[in-house]
Amino acid sequence: MNFWNTALRAEIKGTKPFLRTSEFLWQEGHTVHATKDEAEKEVADILELYKKTIEEELAVPVITGKKSENDKFVGAVYTNTLESLMPDGKALQMGTSHFLGQNFSKPFDVKYLDETNTETFAWQTSWGVSWRLIGGMIMTHGDDKGLILPPKIAPIQVVIIPIYYTNDDKDSVMQKAHQIKDDLSKIDLRVHLDDREQLTPGFKFNDWEMKGIPIRIEIGPKDIAKKQVVLVRRHNRTKTSLNMDSLTDEISSELKNIQKEMFDAAKKILDERIVRVSEYQQFKEQLDNGKMIDCSWCGNQTCEDKIKEETGADIRVIPSDNTKAETCIYCKNSGTANVLFARGY
Repeated sequence: MNFWNTALRAEIKGTKPFLRTSEFLWQEGHTVHATKDEAEKEVADILELYKKTIEEELAVPVITGKKSENDKFVGAVYTNTLESLMPDGKALQMGTSHFLGQNFSKPFDVKYLDETNTETFAWQTSWGVSWRLIGGMIMTHGDDKGLILPPKIAPIQVVIIPIYYTNDDKDSVMQKAHQIKDDLSKIDLRVHLDDREQLTPGFKFNDWEMKGIPIRIEIGPKDIAKKQVVLVRRHNRTKTSLNMDSLTDEISSELKNIQKEMFDAAKKILDERIVRVSEYQQFKEQLDNGKMIDCSWCGNQTCEDKIKEETGADIRVIPSDNTKAETCIYCKNSGTANVLFARGY
């Protein structure tokens, strides 16, 4: 069962739009399986599907792995998670996928008839993401001028701004602007022509920058004379002159490049913010610098609790490619796993 709905939660203090609100929108799924292996495969498949969606559509890099026993979903055997790090140095849980085992099927008597006609308890999973993804995307890519939207999810991918100062100019510029809009629409790009006459071009530039539209095309009489347009990229604010004859191919290619460049830039920041440490003093210093800490942990809940009490950081994820480390960052006993600590939302 897969459904989209609103949920209500008693959030009173520290609410933030999209990240933590009393009412929020989310997608959640629940499955029931005949075998343990089938259920665990579902948990892994959904996590990979979420990762693909977040990274390839929203251009936000994530780290996948398991939650610690203390932070897993109540009642689950284990919880898989997707974690990212926001520009302010705080971690954001982007989604979860839970293996429930038979922990719910037994008390609620969820059974099926197997091949031998015997009643058998089912194996269950649940998983979900929320509009927190929107908040994460805004924080990852946005700047002081407003939104920056990845082309794949931008409602408008290209906005055309006509520039003219006389009625004679207006007719020729608007005719060419409509032609460009039609040509781009034919290759399934989401295009908008801003023909609001009461607003200046400068106001329109700022308006669409604030809304995060990936590409702005500026066209005026001088551009028409040169058979070109000016293309402005929102994510890095660079400008390029493009020949009108090759416009559709160039813009289609630009949108793909922008999507990749936005992900690569966010991935570079994430990688640079993950710091490997072995000493607790260094742990605290790097945490204050907005870093996500890669360190060894003994598996003892007391150590995690003490670290959270003293620093405000907790184990965000035990990475999927986890390797056993030397000694626990806190108690110095033998480490059982490499984990990532960070302060979170």
